[in-house]
Parts: sequence; C-alpha cells; structure tokens
Amino acid sequence: MNERKKPIIVRNNYMMLVALIFLCAFGAIMVFSASAYMCSISKEYEYDSFFLLKRQGMFMIAGLAVMLVVQRFSYRLLKGFLAILLYVSGVASIFLLLTPLGVSANGATRWVKIEPFGRFQVSEWVKICVIIFMAYLIDRYKRSLGSLKLTVYLWIVGLAPALILFKISNDLSSSAVVIGICFVMTYISTNTEKAHIIVLLGAVILVGMYVWNIWSNMPTTETILELPFRDRRIAAWLDPERYAATQGYQTLQGLYAIGRGGVFGKGLGASIQKLGPMPEAETDMIFSVICEELGIVGAFALIYLFAYLLYQISRVMLSAPDLFGGMLSLGVFAHLTLQAIFNICVNLAILPNTGLPLPFISYGGTSVFFLLAGEMAIVFSVERRIGKEPLNWRKFL
Repeated sequence: MNERKKPIIVRNNYMMLVALIFLCAFGAIMVFSASAYMCSISKEYEYDSFFLLKRQGMFMIAGLAVMLVVQRFSYRLLKGFLAILLYVSGVASIFLLLTPLGVSANGATRWVKIEPFGRFQVSEWVKICVIIFMAYLIDRYKRSLGSLKLTVYLWIVGLAPALILFKISNDLSSSAVVIGICFVMTYISTNTEKAHIIVLLGAVILVGMYVWNIWSNMPTTETILELPFRDRRIAAWLDPERYAATQGYQTLQGLYAIGRGGVFGKGLGASIQKLGPMPEAETDMIFSVICEELGIVGAFALIYLFAYLLYQISRVMLSAPDLFGGMLSLGVFAHLTLQAIFNICVNLAILPNTGLPLPFISYGGTSVFFLLAGEMAIVFSVERRIGKEPLNWRKFL
C-alpha cells in the first residue's frame, strides 16, 4: 500500500496559521479602509478605491503561496554556504541605494525601484539575511557561546549591515530594528549578561544625551524646518503642539484619531482623520485609524492577535529540534516584536516618528511578502520538524 501523503500544513501548525491569516485579513481590510478615499480621488491611483488593496492582496497571496511551498523544505538547508551567501547579498543590496535605482522620500533612501514590480524596500531583505546568518554562526560556534570574544564577533556581524544601512539610506529606524535583532539573539544565546547590560546602558545614555541636547535647544516654529529631518522629528515628538502646523502635524492627527475612537470606535470606514488630515494613514499611522474606527476594543483585538502569533512562535523556538532552528525562530520573534512595539508607540506618541510599518497590517508589499515567504516560512519549517529529533538545543545555553 502506498504511504499516505503528508498534509500541506501539519496539525500542530494550524493555530499559528489561523492567527497569521487573521492578521493578514485584518491588515487587508484596514489598508482598504485607510486608503479607499484617497485612491478614489487621485490620478496616481487611477481613481480606483481598491488600488492599494489589490496590490497588498497580490503580495499577501504570493507570500502565503511561497510560504506553503518553502516551509516543506528543511530549514537546515540555510546553513553553511547559503547563510554566508544570503548575508553577503543583504549587505550588497544596501549599495543599490546609491545607484539611480534608489528612491528617496522623507529624508531617507529606503527603496530600490524595480520595474514592473515597483519599489523594493532593501531593509526588509537585510533583516531576514541577518537573522539567518547570525543563527548559523551561533549554531556553528555553540561550544564557545560563553566567551566574550564570540559575543563581540556576533555584535560586529549584526551591527555592520545596520551601520552601512544607516550611512547609505539615512534610515535610522530600520537600522535600529536590525541592531535590536542582533542584541536579542546574542543576549539569549551567549550568556554574557554583564556585557549586554553595559552596552544597553551606554546606548540609553547616548540617546538620552542626544534627546536632551535637542530639548535644551528647542527651535522656534520658524527655524524647525532648518534642522536635519531626524532632529525635527524628535523636537516634534517632545512638543508636538508647538509645531502643530509643521513637523508635529502627523503626530497630533494620529492622537486626535485615537481620541475620537473612544472605546468602541466610530465604525469601520468612518474615520475622519484618514480623509486627508493624517498623512501616511495606510502605512505608518494605520494603528491610529484602527483606534478611530474600531476603538480600544479593536486595538486590543489586534494586539491580542499579535500576542497569540508571537506565543506560537515562542513555542516553536523553545521546542526546536536544534540550536539553529531555535535561533531562527528567536530572530523572527525579535523582529516582529520590536517592529510592532515601535509602530504602536509612534502612533501613541511614546516614540518619535520612525517610518516603520506595522507587520502584516500596514500597506507595503516588500514587508508583507518577506514576512510571509521568508520569516514565517522558516518558522513553519522548524515547527514541522519538532519531535523528529530528541535534541534539546537549550542545553547549550
């Protein structure tokens, strides 16, 4: 008798897949709600209310389809030469921003324009390449994980692409996420807590001094536009009402949207702020639109979906059959957590505007495709192989 074929998604994957599909569906609905009016009156979008929804849906479907195929292959294929090749390709892709293909907006060069597919956000590729290469190095040198020398080596590997990305693209937010991924992966794996605490305190002190310098020399409403765009964002974050007509405009509009929503919201599609007052409603500020239309209840429902997906990823991470699989899952966990926190905090004016999308929710084809076809495919691949080998990778830590 022929052996029965394995299902595309094994039983233990179902709940993680359900959470992922719910997040993508939630995101597609909110992208349409946030963009329909502006698309319908804009020649750029062919006066089509569904323009951005169709593009986002295309990338989501493509990402899910590739994910279902890729997760059937063993994640261990990413070890060795392929991990090195991916890392080199990630660093090399940053230099494309220096070519005529680079696209600049809002003070940063984040995209490469590739016809006929549109714009490709380089930082999304860099993040997944760093996760894979760092997981490979941690697995390869697992017998030396307690040494400070290896910790410094891992920091260099993680920080190098982040610094190059910042230098070339001027994109501090994406660079900060790459650094955060590096920090989390090394902190969990290397048992060098004191070194990490010193580095973290040093970073906090430097950032604090930078912010204090701006706070102590706050520009006037006339001179703020003369500052570098990053200084303008921090000044507007510190006192958005002072710069309500210029740099603080987006922050205040987001807060107004959140305040209007109340507990239950104004209803799906009923946001006023998205009709023009709030820039980037479908990308950076989509959480504010969610709060205005669905209220605190809708916001907490979204956060619960994120938390549940992260919980499922953490289960995969802790049950992975080897250290490599555990570190890959940890890198994805760190990326999703950091980026979601940054985006939500920006909308709540807890952090200055960063330009980071909300994973699976904000409009952005590159982001959603690589999250699904790359990072989540790897997590599903690790999950499919849990229980096939008795090795518990945590014994190395």
